[in-house]
Amino acid sequence: MSLLLFALLALAASTTATPTIYDIVNQFGFPSGIVPDSVASYSTAPSDGDSYTFAIYLKKPCYVKYDYLVHFDTEITGKITYGKITDLKGLQAQSFWFWLNIDEIKVDGSSLQFTLGLVTVKSDISLFVEIPTCKDKALADCDKPSKLISRKLPRNAGVIEQVIME
Repeated sequence: MSLLLFALLALAASTTATPTIYDIVNQFGFPSGIVPDSVASYSTAPSDGDSYTFAIYLKKPCYVKYDYLVHFDTEITGKITYGKITDLKGLQAQSFWFWLNIDEIKVDGSSLQFTLGLVTVKSDISLFVEIPTCKDKALADCDKPSKLISRKLPRNAGVIEQVIME
């Protein structure tokens, strides 16, 4: 009898658990890895129709290296509907020596499409499956080479890079 009671209590506790921010982004069609691992808290509120406003609070500002180096402020806000995040604040991507605000993210088939002002960049959705670790800028820069949003290296850049590395 006590085993049955324990099982019922465990089931009740598991069904009333608050979803994580990763559960929320998954429900809206996004992979978990668009949010780093240092989430302190989050809030959501119904907006209009099927959209919700959200605020994600990180323990500290940090950087994540995807295809591009991305800076996360301590507060990230926006409006989410299925497959689309708009009115985004608190995210920037590096372009040359300056940072561009990421204004919108859309799911586009097997890609995520990022809008940075007038620039649109696509990245394979597989880069965002794993929840990334938030890092200080110096550590994030060392992770792996990143693409520049505004410019692509010439074809022979790999040879130049190899010569420099030797």
